[in-house]
Amino acid sequence: FIFLYETVVLLPLIIMIVWTFSHLGGLDFSEHADNWHPILMLTGLVFCFFNAAVSFRMLPFEKPAKKKIHAAFHITGSVLIVLGLVAQFSYHQSNGYEHLFSSHSWMGLFTALCYILQVLLSLGVFQDFTPNLNIPLRVRYKPLHVVLGTVLLIAAGLTIAMGVTEKAAYANLQYGSSSQWYLVHGVITTVFLSLAATFTIISAKPVSALPNTAEPRPPQMVEAETTSDKVADKT
Repeated sequence: FIFLYETVVLLPLIIMIVWTFSHLGGLDFSEHADNWHPILMLTGLVFCFFNAAVSFRMLPFEKPAKKKIHAAFHITGSVLIVLGLVAQFSYHQSNGYEHLFSSHSWMGLFTALCYILQVLLSLGVFQDFTPNLNIPLRVRYKPLHVVLGTVLLIAAGLTIAMGVTEKAAYANLQYGSSSQWYLVHGVITTVFLSLAATFTIISAKPVSALPNTAEPRPPQMVEAETTSDKVADKT
């Protein structure tokens, strides 16, 4: 199942790379910096983000290892997203184009900034830099972390679907009318729907019910959770 999932996750990236080299002029940064943008964004927002999102549910490791893998995917995704934004802004600047002129541009920038902020905040809360100090905060922040992650996952899918549509429209104008642009768009959009459905199925099972998810729980965390439950009962 993991192999099948990884194949589906990689499919949009493979399609975009093939499309870039076969019809969009390749990846010469001096001439086609804009071609780096979708590839970097697909790698960051699809491959890294989706793998991070399911790492606790699919990987056959103990929870501490899953936690590190989850963080590593998100950190890598953040770096790739920043590079993707730099590539696009650099292309616009060198060609005298306006920045942020479309819905995709604004949606993409908003999603990227929220994603990076979520990653930085989560690293400070959940990674063991100051474990005892952060235990009460972890208890309260974890439900919000999951909700924000799901919302950002949906926003990332919408942003990339909008971006692929925009890329296909510009390719249609620049390289001539062809059904291939819309075929690529249709395939990538279909893959996103498949990923969303797969993620929903995987997420339906609580992490606590899965094997290899238990880890030693310090007394401070148990106490914080108990206090949080008592406050919730009073409210």
